[in-house]
Amino acid sequence: MTSGFLVRRRLGWLVGLVGLVGCEDADTVARVGRASLTREDVGLARAGQSPSVRATPEQALEVLVDEALLAEEARRQGLTDEPTVKARLAAQSRALLANALFERTVAERVTEQALRERYAEERARLERREVHVAHVFARLTENADEATRRQAQARIHRAYARLAGGESFEAVARELSEDAVSAERGGDLGVVREGEVDAAFFTQAVGLVAGAWSKPFESPFGLHVVKALEAPRAVVPPFEEVRGKLETRAREEARTALLERLRGEISIRRHPERLAVPGEAK
Repeated sequence: MTSGFLVRRRLGWLVGLVGLVGCEDADTVARVGRASLTREDVGLARAGQSPSVRATPEQALEVLVDEALLAEEARRQGLTDEPTVKARLAAQSRALLANALFERTVAERVTEQALRERYAEERARLERREVHVAHVFARLTENADEATRRQAQARIHRAYARLAGGESFEAVARELSEDAVSAERGGDLGVVREGEVDAAFFTQAVGLVAGAWSKPFESPFGLHVVKALEAPRAVVPPFEEVRGKLETRAREEARTALLERLRGEISIRRHPERLAVPGEAK
């Protein structure tokens, strides 16, 4: 065999190799059997890791290569034809595609501008009453025994009697209230807002004029005497405070609308009679 023939053969092999490389996707970073691993695969693997322990791209690629090797062998052994494996693969694919479609739909409908427009439309509904209050508190749990209940009642009625006798609310709260944090401030709880505290407590507080205090009453947390430090007022929370709630409702509405549209476009046939499992009670 002449040297010229060997040179031509080697050149032909190199040209063929270049041709194969040229046909491969530029994003492919590895091939394992028939499977391709891409830069996107590596990026997703690293994105799921904490920054403090995030692998380098090379390390992540080696982990993916190992997984791909195992997956290729699973295919060679026919595991993809086993009913349980097929069901799990289908479930993962279904969940991934459903989530991807939903997020795309949400991205189109739940924009920052749309949320701000919703906020402007719902200002009246978002309005909440609030009041600056103080309280004297006697702890009483739902499962308290009779002796504990009597002690709590005695404490709160003693506080009310001292207030009626002319002592300052701040002094009574510091001495008798079992809410240690507010007791240090003379019972001052700060501003409480409708919907953010127990309804019974808020009803008592918002019904008072500034400077007045209530009779003893019970909430799920215990017994109280509450004082209004200022007159109640109605406020609309700022956009930043309610943005999360607005987005949650918008996402739920987007999902409902999407499903309603798809039910009208895609046929659905159910076979509930096939759900029965032998030996399992209905």
